[in-house]
Amino acid sequence: MRALLVNPWICDFAAYDLWARPLGLLQIAAYLRRAGVEVILVDCLDRFDPRLVGYLREKYPERKYPRATPYGDGPYHAETIPKPPVYRDVPRRYKRYGMPVELFRRLLRESPQPDVILVSSGLTYWYPGVFEAIRLLREAFGPVPLLLGGIYAALCPEHARQNSGADVVYAGSALPEILRLISELTGFPFKEPFPGAAEEARVFPAYDLYPELRYLTLRTSAGCPFRCSYCGWYLLAESSRYTRLAPDRVVEAIEHGYRNLHVHNFAFYDEALLYRAEEHLLPILEGVRKKGLQCIFHTPNALHARFLTPELASAMKQAGFVQPRLALETVDPVRQRRTGGKVNAREVERALFWLEQAGYAPHEIGVNVLIGLPEQPLAEVEASLEFVHRLGARIFLEEYAPVPGTPAYRESGLPPDADPLLHNNSIFPLYGPEHYAQFQRIKDLAHHLNRELEEKKPAGKKGAGS
Repeated sequence: MRALLVNPWICDFAAYDLWARPLGLLQIAAYLRRAGVEVILVDCLDRFDPRLVGYLREKYPERKYPRATPYGDGPYHAETIPKPPVYRDVPRRYKRYGMPVELFRRLLRESPQPDVILVSSGLTYWYPGVFEAIRLLREAFGPVPLLLGGIYAALCPEHARQNSGADVVYAGSALPEILRLISELTGFPFKEPFPGAAEEARVFPAYDLYPELRYLTLRTSAGCPFRCSYCGWYLLAESSRYTRLAPDRVVEAIEHGYRNLHVHNFAFYDEALLYRAEEHLLPILEGVRKKGLQCIFHTPNALHARFLTPELASAMKQAGFVQPRLALETVDPVRQRRTGGKVNAREVERALFWLEQAGYAPHEIGVNVLIGLPEQPLAEVEASLEFVHRLGARIFLEEYAPVPGTPAYRESGLPPDADPLLHNNSIFPLYGPEHYAQFQRIKDLAHHLNRELEEKKPAGKKGAGS
């Protein structure tokens, strides 16, 4: 049997590759290959795909491809496309991020006929890229069984079933169930039993399907132990349970990427990486040290300041964590409690102190601040920006996106069946076009404060995101 796995484009007003890979799709690929299935991967967001790089260099000889920082992150190729009608009043250009459609069509023409197609999906409001990929797959391969999964499918399953064109929309994340669905769609008799949780944890995602790798994405847990009102990560775990891989398994995965795939950059995409660090992260870092792995670690999801200790900050510095990010969200104590009480300003200030004691310069540390929460006054956001700036850290302004199924979504006023395009954080969906100028003023303030920070830092050092 032959399976074609597709990771579609991002369609949005802004997007940037922060070490992102479709981990669920790659895990499925690994098991399909173990079962004797031939797997073909087309990742529209792979910035280092030689076919994409060659295409772009030929079409745009004046530009440099691939574009990347020394750590491997970088901007996607983007093309401006018409805005969906719901965005007609948004004063920004709407783009398709990833490989050009012309190249995608060519790759499909060159691909042998698959027996089943698996399509992943990212954020709910990126579904236009998913729909376009499915339409082109139908054009190329006709009625081949097509299964859609991923975040959009999990959070908006009815919208996906009614509109995507997929034969099956799977709203879960259990690997055995996905394999059973594939077997039902194709009649393919898998040669071995479907994996249990313990067996599933021993198989590496099929990263070797990529012809060039400059980073690996790590997710060492499923779900989250916290229930912040604005976040829906816990909704994506089976039964909403929080589970973590054994530390030795994580070390094994890092070593495999380092020695066999020759990767040095690893990005942790866990929601609570520092939670009970003595049981998880500290043993992982000790294992990395004992094996002599000279890694560079990144934390794009931001870290939980409450759990940072002097020991942990020192271990992170020694292990190769760069430009750590902390989650503050807001300095307002009332909103902190209403949104889950995850952290307070004093804990962030203390965490910054421990990181500086461990050897990080203040300008190397980032702090996330949320904007656009339900009923959140802009004065509160300004106060949060000023607080971070006084601490000497870099500001990362995070625009709120309503996530179906969360308490904040229920407070948002959006109907449960709202078009997922209205979840888009870039449009500040709870406030409307008349407020864009005010939000832009806040964004300009954040940029101004970060520029001040850049000017004050020691000469010869580049800050995060430079």
